[in-house]
Amino acid sequence: MSAQPAPRPTVTPRQRIAIIGSGIAGLSAAWLLSRDHRVTLFERAAKPGMGIYTVDIPWADKRTSIDIPLRVFTPAYYPSLQRLYRDAGVRTETTNHAAAYANADNQLFFHYGNLQLGRLSLSVPKLLNGPLLAQHLRLFRALQQHKDRPALAQQSFGEYLRQHDLLTDYSRRILLPALATVCTCDYDDVLAYPADILVNYLTCGVMNEGLMRASGGVDDVVAQLLESSVTLRTSMTVERIEEHEEGIRVVSAGQKEAFDRVIIATQPHHACQILSTLPDAQWHCQQLQQIPVVESRMQLHTDRSLLPASRMPLAPVSYFLPGDEQRPEATVDLTKAIRHLRNDPAILQVWNPLREARQESILADVTFSRPLVTLQSRRAVQALRKQDASQRILLTGSYLCDGIPLLDGAVDSSLRVAHLIGSSRAW
Repeated sequence: MSAQPAPRPTVTPRQRIAIIGSGIAGLSAAWLLSRDHRVTLFERAAKPGMGIYTVDIPWADKRTSIDIPLRVFTPAYYPSLQRLYRDAGVRTETTNHAAAYANADNQLFFHYGNLQLGRLSLSVPKLLNGPLLAQHLRLFRALQQHKDRPALAQQSFGEYLRQHDLLTDYSRRILLPALATVCTCDYDDVLAYPADILVNYLTCGVMNEGLMRASGGVDDVVAQLLESSVTLRTSMTVERIEEHEEGIRVVSAGQKEAFDRVIIATQPHHACQILSTLPDAQWHCQQLQQIPVVESRMQLHTDRSLLPASRMPLAPVSYFLPGDEQRPEATVDLTKAIRHLRNDPAILQVWNPLREARQESILADVTFSRPLVTLQSRRAVQALRKQDASQRILLTGSYLCDGIPLLDGAVDSSLRVAHLIGSSRAW
Protein backbone atom coordinates (compact mmCIF):
# COMPACT_ATOMS: atom_id res chain seq x y z
CA MET A 1 0.00 0.00 0.00
CA SER A 2 1.04 3.65 -0.24
CA ALA A 3 3.14 5.34 2.40
CA GLN A 4 1.44 6.85 5.42
CA PRO A 5 0.57 10.57 5.19
CA ALA A 6 2.97 13.19 6.51
CA PRO A 7 2.74 14.42 10.14
CA ARG A 8 -0.45 16.29 10.98
CA PRO A 9 -0.44 19.84 9.58
CA THR A 10 -1.70 23.00 11.22
CA VAL A 11 -5.41 23.40 10.53
CA THR A 12 -6.08 26.18 8.01
CA PRO A 13 -8.88 28.78 8.34
CA ARG A 14 -12.40 27.43 7.94
CA GLN A 15 -13.25 26.85 4.27
CA ARG A 16 -16.33 26.05 2.19
CA ILE A 17 -15.65 22.65 0.65
CA ALA A 18 -17.75 20.74 -1.90
CA ILE A 19 -17.22 16.99 -2.19
CA ILE A 20 -18.60 15.36 -5.32
CA GLY A 21 -19.38 11.68 -4.76
CA SER A 22 -20.26 9.86 -1.54
CA GLY A 23 -18.55 6.51 -1.85
CA ILE A 24 -16.03 5.64 0.84
CA ALA A 25 -13.59 8.24 -0.57
CA GLY A 26 -16.14 11.06 -0.36
CA LEU A 27 -17.49 9.95 3.01
CA SER A 28 -14.05 9.62 4.58
CA ALA A 29 -13.03 13.02 3.19
CA ALA A 30 -16.24 14.53 4.62
CA TRP A 31 -15.61 13.00 8.04
CA LEU A 32 -11.97 14.08 8.11
CA LEU A 33 -12.79 17.68 7.14
CA SER A 34 -16.20 18.41 8.69
CA ARG A 35 -14.90 19.27 12.16
CA ASP A 36 -12.82 22.16 10.79
CA HIS A 37 -14.61 23.20 7.57
CA ARG A 38 -18.07 23.66 6.06
CA VAL A 39 -18.62 20.57 3.94
CA THR A 40 -21.32 20.00 1.31
CA LEU A 41 -21.55 16.49 -0.14
CA PHE A 42 -23.10 16.05 -3.61
CA GLU A 43 -24.46 12.62 -4.61
CA ARG A 44 -26.30 11.91 -7.86
CA ALA A 45 -28.13 8.87 -6.39
CA ALA A 46 -31.05 9.04 -3.98
CA LYS A 47 -28.85 8.08 -1.00
CA PRO A 48 -25.14 8.15 -0.16
CA GLY A 49 -23.17 6.23 -2.75
CA MET A 50 -21.46 3.70 -0.50
CA GLY A 51 -24.90 2.29 0.32
CA ILE A 52 -26.59 2.89 -3.02
CA TYR A 53 -27.26 -0.83 -3.62
CA THR A 54 -27.99 -1.85 -0.03
CA VAL A 55 -30.93 -4.27 0.18
CA ASP A 56 -33.16 -4.81 3.21
CA ILE A 57 -33.93 -8.49 3.78
CA PRO A 58 -37.72 -8.82 4.11
CA TRP A 59 -37.74 -11.72 6.57
CA ALA A 60 -34.92 -10.47 8.81
CA ASP A 61 -35.05 -8.02 11.70
CA LYS A 62 -34.22 -4.32 11.44
CA ARG A 63 -30.48 -4.92 11.89
CA THR A 64 -30.20 -6.63 8.55
CA SER A 65 -29.40 -4.82 5.37
CA ILE A 66 -27.07 -6.41 2.84
CA ASP A 67 -24.22 -4.51 1.22
CA ILE A 68 -23.82 -4.95 -2.54
CA PRO A 69 -21.00 -5.67 -2.95
CA LEU A 70 -20.18 -7.03 0.51
CA ARG A 71 -17.48 -4.80 2.04
CA VAL A 72 -14.93 -6.90 3.89
CA PHE A 73 -11.36 -6.13 4.86
CA THR A 74 -8.33 -7.62 6.53
CA PRO A 75 -6.19 -5.54 8.92
CA ALA A 76 -3.01 -6.54 7.08
CA TYR A 77 -4.02 -4.66 3.91
CA TYR A 78 -6.45 -2.04 5.23
CA PRO A 79 -4.68 -0.03 7.97
CA SER A 80 -6.19 3.34 7.00
CA LEU A 81 -9.74 1.96 6.77
CA GLN A 82 -9.35 0.21 10.12
CA ARG A 83 -8.14 3.43 11.76
CA LEU A 84 -11.01 5.41 10.21
CA TYR A 85 -13.58 2.90 11.44
CA ARG A 86 -12.10 2.95 14.92
CA ASP A 87 -11.94 6.75 15.18
CA ALA A 88 -15.45 7.20 13.75
CA GLY A 89 -16.98 4.56 16.04
CA VAL A 90 -17.81 1.96 13.38
CA ARG A 91 -18.13 -1.44 15.07
CA THR A 92 -16.51 -4.39 13.29
CA GLU A 93 -16.73 -8.17 13.47
CA THR A 94 -14.95 -11.14 11.93
CA THR A 95 -16.43 -12.97 8.94
CA ASN A 96 -15.74 -16.37 7.43
CA HIS A 97 -14.65 -16.47 3.79
CA ALA A 98 -13.26 -19.98 3.43
CA ALA A 99 -13.77 -21.23 -0.11
CA ALA A 100 -14.77 -24.15 -2.31
CA TYR A 101 -14.00 -24.51 -6.02
CA ALA A 102 -16.26 -26.36 -8.46
CA ASN A 103 -15.70 -27.35 -12.10
CA ALA A 104 -18.02 -27.03 -15.10
CA ASP A 105 -20.12 -29.93 -13.76
CA ASN A 106 -20.48 -28.10 -10.43
CA GLN A 107 -18.37 -30.76 -8.71
CA LEU A 108 -15.86 -29.73 -6.07
CA PHE A 109 -12.16 -30.17 -6.76
CA PHE A 110 -10.75 -27.92 -4.00
CA HIS A 111 -12.34 -27.10 -0.64
CA TYR A 112 -11.08 -25.67 2.64
CA GLY A 113 -12.42 -24.25 5.88
CA ASN A 114 -11.07 -21.62 8.26
CA LEU A 115 -10.16 -22.21 11.88
CA GLN A 116 -10.19 -18.87 13.69
CA LEU A 117 -7.70 -18.56 16.58
CA GLY A 118 -8.00 -14.97 17.75
CA ARG A 119 -6.76 -12.82 14.84
CA LEU A 120 -5.07 -15.82 13.23
CA SER A 121 -7.00 -17.69 10.54
CA LEU A 122 -5.81 -21.22 9.73
CA SER A 123 -6.94 -22.96 6.55
CA VAL A 124 -8.05 -26.56 7.03
CA PRO A 125 -8.49 -28.82 3.94
CA LYS A 126 -11.95 -30.31 3.52
CA LEU A 127 -11.17 -31.93 0.18
CA LEU A 128 -7.51 -32.77 -0.22
CA ASN A 129 -6.05 -32.35 -3.69
CA GLY A 130 -2.37 -33.27 -3.40
CA PRO A 131 -1.02 -31.73 -6.64
CA LEU A 132 -2.87 -28.43 -6.11
CA LEU A 133 -1.74 -28.25 -2.48
CA ALA A 134 1.89 -28.85 -3.48
CA GLN A 135 1.66 -26.10 -6.12
CA HIS A 136 0.11 -23.77 -3.54
CA LEU A 137 3.03 -24.28 -1.14
CA ARG A 138 5.59 -23.80 -3.92
CA LEU A 139 3.91 -20.60 -5.10
CA PHE A 140 3.83 -18.97 -1.69
CA ARG A 141 7.42 -19.93 -0.91
CA ALA A 142 8.43 -18.16 -4.13
CA LEU A 143 6.29 -15.11 -3.34
CA GLN A 144 7.97 -14.73 0.05
CA GLN A 145 11.42 -15.05 -1.52
CA HIS A 146 10.74 -12.48 -4.24
CA LYS A 147 8.47 -9.93 -2.50
CA ASP A 148 11.14 -7.26 -1.89
CA ARG A 149 12.73 -7.33 -5.35
CA PRO A 150 12.59 -3.92 -7.09
CA ALA A 151 12.22 -5.62 -10.50
CA LEU A 152 8.63 -6.60 -9.60
CA ALA A 153 7.52 -2.99 -10.09
CA GLN A 154 8.65 -3.11 -13.72
CA GLN A 155 6.85 -6.28 -14.81
CA SER A 156 3.29 -7.55 -14.90
CA PHE A 157 2.03 -10.28 -12.61
CA GLY A 158 1.67 -12.59 -15.61
CA GLU A 159 5.29 -11.97 -16.62
CA TYR A 160 6.40 -12.72 -13.07
CA LEU A 161 4.47 -16.01 -12.91
CA ARG A 162 5.83 -17.15 -16.28
CA GLN A 163 9.39 -16.11 -15.47
CA HIS A 164 9.42 -18.32 -12.36
CA ASP A 165 7.34 -21.15 -13.82
CA LEU A 166 4.48 -20.41 -11.43
CA LEU A 167 1.60 -20.25 -13.91
CA THR A 168 0.52 -23.72 -12.83
CA ASP A 169 -2.81 -25.51 -12.57
CA TYR A 170 -3.15 -24.04 -9.07
CA SER A 171 -2.56 -20.49 -10.33
CA ARG A 172 -5.09 -20.86 -13.14
CA ARG A 173 -7.81 -22.67 -11.19
CA ILE A 174 -7.43 -21.27 -7.65
CA LEU A 175 -5.32 -18.12 -7.50
CA LEU A 176 -6.59 -16.28 -10.59
CA PRO A 177 -10.29 -16.81 -9.76
CA ALA A 178 -9.68 -15.52 -6.22
CA LEU A 179 -7.74 -12.47 -7.41
CA ALA A 180 -10.25 -11.75 -10.18
CA THR A 181 -12.94 -11.62 -7.49
CA VAL A 182 -10.89 -9.35 -5.21
CA CYS A 183 -10.01 -7.01 -8.08
CA THR A 184 -13.43 -7.48 -9.79
CA CYS A 185 -11.96 -8.01 -13.23
CA ASP A 186 -10.98 -10.57 -15.90
CA TYR A 187 -8.12 -13.04 -15.54
CA ASP A 188 -6.17 -11.15 -18.21
CA ASP A 189 -6.61 -7.97 -16.18
CA VAL A 190 -5.16 -9.74 -13.12
CA LEU A 191 -2.17 -10.91 -15.16
CA ALA A 192 -1.65 -7.32 -16.38
CA TYR A 193 -1.42 -5.90 -12.83
CA PRO A 194 2.02 -4.69 -11.74
CA ALA A 195 3.63 -7.73 -10.13
CA ASP A 196 4.73 -5.98 -6.93
CA ILE A 197 1.16 -4.94 -6.11
CA LEU A 198 -0.24 -8.48 -6.16
CA VAL A 199 2.85 -10.07 -4.60
CA ASN A 200 2.60 -7.53 -1.77
CA TYR A 201 -1.10 -8.29 -1.33
CA LEU A 202 -0.55 -12.04 -1.19
CA THR A 203 2.36 -11.84 1.28
CA CYS A 204 1.27 -9.02 3.61
CA GLY A 205 -0.62 -11.36 5.94
CA VAL A 206 -3.95 -11.50 4.14
CA MET A 207 -3.63 -15.30 3.89
CA ASN A 208 -3.40 -15.80 7.65
CA GLU A 209 -5.56 -12.99 9.02
CA GLY A 210 -9.31 -13.42 9.07
CA LEU A 211 -11.60 -11.06 7.17
CA MET A 212 -13.73 -8.45 8.93
CA ARG A 213 -16.70 -6.25 8.14
CA ALA A 214 -18.63 -3.39 9.69
CA SER A 215 -21.07 -5.10 12.08
CA GLY A 216 -23.96 -2.94 10.93
CA GLY A 217 -22.99 -3.08 7.28
CA VAL A 218 -22.62 -0.11 4.98
CA ASP A 219 -25.63 1.67 6.49
CA ASP A 220 -23.80 1.94 9.81
CA VAL A 221 -20.61 3.14 8.10
CA VAL A 222 -22.56 5.91 6.36
CA ALA A 223 -24.33 6.87 9.59
CA GLN A 224 -21.07 7.16 11.53
CA LEU A 225 -19.15 9.05 8.85
CA LEU A 226 -21.90 11.40 7.76
CA GLU A 227 -22.14 13.83 10.65
CA SER A 228 -24.95 16.35 11.09
CA SER A 229 -22.59 19.23 10.25
CA VAL A 230 -22.24 17.90 6.68
CA THR A 231 -24.80 19.23 4.19
CA LEU A 232 -25.88 16.20 2.12
CA ARG A 233 -27.47 16.78 -1.27
CA THR A 234 -28.70 13.58 -2.85
CA SER A 235 -30.25 13.18 -6.31
CA MET A 236 -27.98 16.02 -7.40
CA THR A 237 -25.93 15.43 -10.54
CA VAL A 238 -23.06 17.88 -10.83
CA GLU A 239 -23.17 19.16 -14.41
CA ARG A 240 -19.86 21.00 -14.31
CA ILE A 241 -17.58 23.11 -12.17
CA GLU A 242 -16.38 26.61 -13.00
CA GLU A 243 -13.38 28.54 -11.78
CA HIS A 244 -13.75 32.18 -10.81
CA GLU A 245 -11.76 34.70 -8.82
CA GLU A 246 -13.31 33.87 -5.47
CA GLY A 247 -13.18 30.08 -5.76
CA ILE A 248 -15.03 27.31 -7.58
CA ARG A 249 -18.67 27.22 -8.62
CA VAL A 250 -20.51 23.90 -8.64
CA VAL A 251 -23.31 23.79 -11.20
CA SER A 252 -26.09 21.32 -10.39
CA ALA A 253 -29.75 21.29 -11.39
CA GLY A 254 -29.23 24.64 -13.06
CA GLN A 255 -28.07 26.23 -9.79
CA LYS A 256 -24.60 27.63 -9.10
CA GLU A 257 -22.98 27.59 -5.68
CA ALA A 258 -19.56 28.96 -4.74
CA PHE A 259 -16.95 27.09 -2.70
CA ASP A 260 -13.35 27.66 -1.71
CA ARG A 261 -12.41 24.15 -2.84
CA VAL A 262 -13.92 21.20 -4.65
CA ILE A 263 -12.92 17.59 -3.99
CA ILE A 264 -13.87 15.16 -6.76
CA ALA A 265 -14.41 11.76 -5.13
CA THR A 266 -15.76 9.81 -8.09
CA GLN A 267 -14.48 7.09 -10.39
CA PRO A 268 -11.76 8.41 -12.74
CA HIS A 269 -13.96 8.47 -15.86
CA HIS A 270 -16.61 10.48 -14.00
CA ALA A 271 -13.94 12.84 -12.66
CA CYS A 272 -12.79 13.39 -16.24
CA GLN A 273 -16.34 14.31 -17.30
CA ILE A 274 -16.61 16.88 -14.51
CA LEU A 275 -13.22 18.40 -15.31
CA SER A 276 -13.61 18.36 -19.08
CA THR A 277 -15.23 21.81 -19.29
CA LEU A 278 -12.33 23.51 -17.50
CA PRO A 279 -9.83 25.09 -19.92
CA ASP A 280 -6.81 24.13 -17.79
CA ALA A 281 -7.83 20.54 -17.04
CA GLN A 282 -6.72 18.88 -20.27
CA TRP A 283 -3.63 17.31 -18.69
CA HIS A 284 -5.65 15.89 -15.78
CA CYS A 285 -8.20 14.41 -18.18
CA GLN A 286 -5.45 12.80 -20.23
CA GLN A 287 -4.08 11.11 -17.11
CA LEU A 288 -7.53 10.03 -15.90
CA GLN A 289 -8.30 8.50 -19.29
CA GLN A 290 -5.33 6.17 -18.89
CA ILE A 291 -6.95 4.49 -15.87
CA PRO A 292 -9.07 1.55 -17.08
CA VAL A 293 -12.48 1.00 -15.51
CA VAL A 294 -14.42 -2.26 -15.83
CA GLU A 295 -18.02 -3.17 -15.08
CA SER A 296 -19.24 -6.02 -12.90
CA ARG A 297 -22.63 -7.56 -12.33
CA MET A 298 -23.83 -8.83 -8.98
CA GLN A 299 -26.97 -10.65 -7.90
CA LEU A 300 -28.52 -11.29 -4.52
CA HIS A 301 -30.77 -14.33 -4.51
CA THR A 302 -31.90 -17.35 -2.48
CA ASP A 303 -31.55 -20.18 -5.03
CA ARG A 304 -29.44 -22.79 -3.21
CA SER A 305 -29.77 -25.25 -6.12
CA LEU A 306 -26.80 -23.52 -7.79
CA LEU A 307 -24.41 -24.38 -4.97
CA PRO A 308 -22.14 -27.42 -5.40
CA ALA A 309 -22.91 -30.55 -3.42
CA SER A 310 -20.52 -31.37 -0.59
CA ARG A 311 -20.13 -34.24 1.85
CA MET A 312 -18.86 -31.77 4.42
CA PRO A 313 -20.48 -28.42 5.30
CA LEU A 314 -19.88 -26.17 2.31
CA ALA A 315 -17.55 -23.20 2.78
CA PRO A 316 -19.17 -19.74 2.74
CA VAL A 317 -17.55 -18.82 -0.60
CA SER A 318 -17.87 -21.03 -3.67
CA TYR A 319 -16.39 -20.56 -7.13
CA PHE A 320 -17.99 -22.00 -10.24
CA LEU A 321 -15.43 -22.40 -13.03
CA PRO A 322 -16.90 -23.52 -16.37
CA GLY A 323 -13.45 -23.35 -17.92
CA ASP A 324 -14.11 -21.10 -20.92
CA GLU A 325 -14.92 -17.84 -19.14
CA GLN A 326 -12.65 -14.89 -18.35
CA ARG A 327 -14.13 -14.54 -14.87
CA PRO A 328 -15.35 -16.99 -12.26
CA GLU A 329 -18.81 -17.01 -10.79
CA ALA A 330 -18.15 -16.27 -7.12
CA THR A 331 -20.90 -16.87 -4.57
CA VAL A 332 -20.93 -15.86 -0.91
CA ASP A 333 -23.45 -17.63 1.31
CA LEU A 334 -24.14 -14.73 3.66
CA THR A 335 -25.81 -16.96 6.24
CA LYS A 336 -22.40 -18.61 6.75
CA ALA A 337 -20.23 -15.53 6.36
CA ILE A 338 -22.18 -13.14 8.61
CA ARG A 339 -22.78 -14.13 12.20
CA HIS A 340 -26.27 -12.73 12.83
CA LEU A 341 -27.70 -14.27 9.62
CA ARG A 342 -26.82 -17.86 10.52
CA ASN A 343 -30.37 -18.95 11.36
CA ASP A 344 -31.98 -17.24 8.37
CA PRO A 345 -32.90 -18.79 5.02
CA ALA A 346 -30.11 -18.84 2.46
CA ILE A 347 -29.00 -15.46 1.10
CA LEU A 348 -26.49 -15.76 -1.74
CA GLN A 349 -24.50 -12.84 -3.14
CA VAL A 350 -23.09 -13.71 -6.57
CA TRP A 351 -20.42 -11.76 -8.42
CA ASN A 352 -20.45 -12.35 -12.19
CA PRO A 353 -23.44 -14.74 -12.34
CA LEU A 354 -22.93 -17.24 -15.16
CA ARG A 355 -26.08 -19.27 -14.48
CA GLU A 356 -29.66 -18.15 -14.11
CA ALA A 357 -31.16 -18.25 -10.63
CA ARG A 358 -34.89 -18.83 -10.31
CA GLN A 359 -36.55 -15.51 -11.09
CA GLU A 360 -38.64 -15.54 -7.92
CA SER A 361 -35.50 -15.95 -5.80
CA ILE A 362 -33.74 -12.77 -7.02
CA LEU A 363 -33.62 -9.93 -4.49
CA ALA A 364 -31.31 -7.60 -6.45
CA ASP A 365 -29.42 -7.46 -9.74
CA VAL A 366 -26.99 -4.56 -10.13
CA THR A 367 -23.95 -3.46 -12.10
CA PHE A 368 -21.10 -1.32 -10.81
CA SER A 369 -17.68 -0.17 -12.04
CA ARG A 370 -14.20 -0.48 -10.57
CA PRO A 371 -10.80 0.89 -11.66
CA LEU A 372 -7.90 -1.37 -12.61
CA VAL A 373 -4.14 -0.99 -12.34
CA THR A 374 -1.67 -1.56 -15.18
CA LEU A 375 1.96 -0.55 -15.58
CA GLN A 376 0.80 2.35 -17.75
CA SER A 377 -2.06 3.51 -15.51
CA ARG A 378 0.25 3.41 -12.51
CA ARG A 379 2.42 6.12 -14.08
CA ALA A 380 -0.69 8.25 -14.64
CA VAL A 381 -1.77 7.77 -11.02
CA GLN A 382 1.67 8.71 -9.72
CA ALA A 383 1.42 11.96 -11.70
CA LEU A 384 -2.13 12.71 -10.47
CA ARG A 385 -1.12 12.14 -6.85
CA LYS A 386 1.20 15.15 -6.98
CA GLN A 387 -1.38 17.55 -5.58
CA ASP A 388 -0.51 20.51 -3.39
CA ALA A 389 -2.24 22.82 -0.95
CA SER A 390 -2.51 25.66 -3.49
CA GLN A 391 -4.90 23.69 -5.72
CA ARG A 392 -8.58 24.54 -5.38
CA ILE A 393 -9.70 21.36 -7.18
CA LEU A 394 -8.46 18.10 -5.67
CA LEU A 395 -8.99 14.44 -6.52
CA THR A 396 -9.56 11.51 -4.20
CA GLY A 397 -10.53 7.89 -4.78
CA SER A 398 -9.34 4.30 -4.53
CA TYR A 399 -7.71 4.57 -7.96
CA LEU A 400 -5.15 7.02 -6.50
CA CYS A 401 -3.53 4.45 -4.21
CA ASP A 402 -0.41 2.48 -5.05
CA GLY A 403 -2.10 -0.88 -4.62
CA ILE A 404 -5.31 -2.69 -5.47
CA PRO A 405 -8.07 -0.03 -5.68
CA LEU A 406 -9.99 -1.15 -2.59
CA LEU A 407 -11.55 0.61 0.40
CA ASP A 408 -8.20 1.35 2.04
CA GLY A 409 -6.87 3.14 -1.03
CA ALA A 410 -9.90 5.44 -1.00
CA VAL A 411 -9.40 6.33 2.66
CA ASP A 412 -5.66 6.78 2.18
CA SER A 413 -6.17 9.22 -0.69
CA SER A 414 -8.72 11.19 1.36
CA LEU A 415 -6.18 11.41 4.16
CA ARG A 416 -3.69 13.02 1.80
CA VAL A 417 -6.31 15.56 0.72
CA ALA A 418 -7.21 16.28 4.36
CA HIS A 419 -3.56 16.97 5.13
CA LEU A 420 -3.34 19.41 2.23
CA ILE A 421 -6.43 21.35 3.30
CA GLY A 422 -5.92 21.02 7.06
CA SER A 423 -7.75 18.65 9.40
CA SER A 424 -7.53 18.09 13.14
CA ARG A 425 -8.82 14.55 12.53
CA ALA A 426 -6.16 13.47 10.05
CA TRP A 427 -3.58 11.12 11.52
